[in-house]
Amino acid sequence: MPGAGQIVTGAALVAAGALAALWVPQGLLGALALLALLRICWLEDNIVSDLFGRDRPPPGYRNAADLRRVLVLRLLGIWPKAEAEVSAHLVATAMRTEAQVWGCLLIAMAAGLVAQHGVFGGAMNLCLAAVLFGLALRRADRLALSLGHCEAGRALPDHLLVPARRRLLAERKR
Repeated sequence: MPGAGQIVTGAALVAAGALAALWVPQGLLGALALLALLRICWLEDNIVSDLFGRDRPPPGYRNAADLRRVLVLRLLGIWPKAEAEVSAHLVATAMRTEAQVWGCLLIAMAAGLVAQHGVFGGAMNLCLAAVLFGLALRRADRLALSLGHCEAGRALPDHLLVPARRRLLAERKR
């Protein structure tokens, strides 16, 4: 069960995405949306291809964690303690949570853009924006669940980590 902090975090992300669509210039918003979409695709591919169904993350993920520790040392002057060996499912849960963050922002930005610049007329634009805003809030609800799992140090169950269709594709690749 997600706590109040996780729910507020999801709602704040939805609000930030919708407000960004209203205040940020459209060209910049389009570039940010494209970057967010590319990041979501990259995270999804890594979850399905590299992490799902494994006990330990590949060596590249461990090397990246070591490089992050060195970067923190150089930037902040502190040497963070070495992370204990984490399972691939925990890394995939963190990546799923990040993808959900980007998804909340992206859908909320789409809702704001449709409400402000839709092509269907005022009433239809607002109805479509309300549907998109509802989808963003539903995504924020899933994000709150994922944040609760990350905070507790638990991995998401397989059916929440990778949807059934992608699980079948991942198993066919192996």
